Amino acid sequence: MGLLEHVAPNLADLLRRDAMWMAWNTLLAWIPVALAWGLFRGGGTERRVSRSPLWWAGLVLFVLFLPNAPYVVTDIVHIRNDVLLSDRGGPVMTAILPVYAAFIASGFLAYYLALAGARRHLIQIGLGAWQGRVTIAAHALCALGVFLGRWARLNSWEPVVDPHGALERIVVHLTWSRAPILIVAVFLVTWLGHFLAKAIAEATRDAARSAARQLQTVRAR
Repeated sequence: MGLLEHVAPNLADLLRRDAMWMAWNTLLAWIPVALAWGLFRGGGTERRVSRSPLWWAGLVLFVLFLPNAPYVVTDIVHIRNDVLLSDRGGPVMTAILPVYAAFIASGFLAYYLALAGARRHLIQIGLGAWQGRVTIAAHALCALGVFLGRWARLNSWEPVVDPHGALERIVVHLTWSRAPILIVAVFLVTWLGHFLAKAIAEATRDAARSAARQLQTVRAR
């Protein structure tokens, strides 16, 4: 980090402190995308679905890991400490906020891509009318998962490796008086994040396709 240390010391310090947990949480956020690719790939007219035990196991993993994608927005709790530690020069707006923005955007992009795979699969098997309901259900599931991950410190794999302990922590935290308020708040943030990620991703895709068609037209002349 020699050059970075000289040019942007606050950014270098931020990466030194946060690179490991940001990389780990980003990896967890993109696992559902990989699972969606494996579970929901297929031709656009394919209506047969593998119902093997392996497929169902993969679907369970997809559901368990999906909340990791929008979970990254709760990591904004670390930003206060990073701002307080940014005393080596360089504005916070250009040294810290862009890193967090990219980190959170990556998580919601992963969330959009994972759900997009599931939505396409519903169309392929003739259940396209269920897309909206499945999306809302996914937001609700993720709101619950993010709440349990942030406030109960529950990891995605704990319901599998330690079901009894995980169930106890889930019950304890869901009976907390503030749990409904926090879950609803996370649901709204998840819905908004998915809405924005979907709008930006699809607008970018459409613009790229339009530019490609225009380029092909120009070359054909």
